[in-house]
Amino acid sequence: MKPIKRFFKRNSHNWLFKNLAGFGRSLNRFYENRNHDISSNGELTVIRKIAGFQPSVLIDAGANVGKYSLALARYCPQATIYALEPVERTFLELQANLAPYPNIIPVKKGLYFEAVAKEINVYPSHTHSSLYDIEGLSYQPSSRQTIELISGDEFARENQIENIDFLKLDLEGAEYDALLGFQDLLRKKRIKAIQFEYGYINISTKKLLIDFYHFFEEYGYILGKIFPKEVEFREYAFKYEDFIGPNFLAVNKDEPALIEALRKK
Repeated sequence: MKPIKRFFKRNSHNWLFKNLAGFGRSLNRFYENRNHDISSNGELTVIRKIAGFQPSVLIDAGANVGKYSLALARYCPQATIYALEPVERTFLELQANLAPYPNIIPVKKGLYFEAVAKEINVYPSHTHSSLYDIEGLSYQPSSRQTIELISGDEFARENQIENIDFLKLDLEGAEYDALLGFQDLLRKKRIKAIQFEYGYINISTKKLLIDFYHFFEEYGYILGKIFPKEVEFREYAFKYEDFIGPNFLAVNKDEPALIEALRKK
C-alpha cells in the first residue's frame, strides 16, 4: 500500500491528476449546491415550506429587481413583504416590477448595524453591488454610490413590526453587519427564520461560517445549509468552511415544527 501512495504523491501534478482534481472540485461544488437559481437550489423549497405556517411579515433585504420578493408573494399572498434595495437604478427597476403587488412594499434602504450613509460599489450589471471591496474578481466596479442604511431593529420600530416570520439577507458580503442590527429582536425571539448568503465574498469580508454559527448559537438558533429538497441542519465542522455557499438558514429553536418541516425532503 505504501509504494502505491508514494507513486500517487510523486505524480500528483501530471496531466491526468490535474484533470481529475478539476473534476473533483467541480463535483464537490455540485454536491455542495453552489447554485444561485432559486427554482432549483432549494430557496423555493424553503419558501413553500414556510408558506405552510401562514407567515404574516417577510423581509427581503437585498431585493435586487424583485425576483425573490415575487416568489414570496406567490406562495405567501396573505403576508406583508418588505423589499429593501438601496441602489438607485436597481430600486427603480424593483419598484416597477413590484407595482402590481400591493402586499409588497419596496424600500430604498439597505440593512446595516446602524443608521448611516455609506458608499457602495456598483458593478457593470447595476444589479450587483457591495459595500465591500471584493478581491479576486475579473472585473471592477463601474461606479460608487452613496446609499442609506438602517439597522433592522430601527426598521422594525419605524414600521411597527413586532415579529418577523422570515428574513432573507442577500447583501453581497454585508450579511453579518445586518445581523448585528437585529440584536434586540433576536434577543426577544421575534424572528423565526433567517436566510443568509455565505460564499467566496466572505474571504474579502473576513467573516467565516464559524462566526455565523457563534452568533446564532448565542441567540438560540439552529443553523443549516439549504439544499434542493431540504435544509441540512448540522453542527459546525472545518470541512464546511469551504466558501462554496450559497445559502444557509438559521431557525429559532423554539420553532420545532418549522425545523422539522424544513428538514424533511
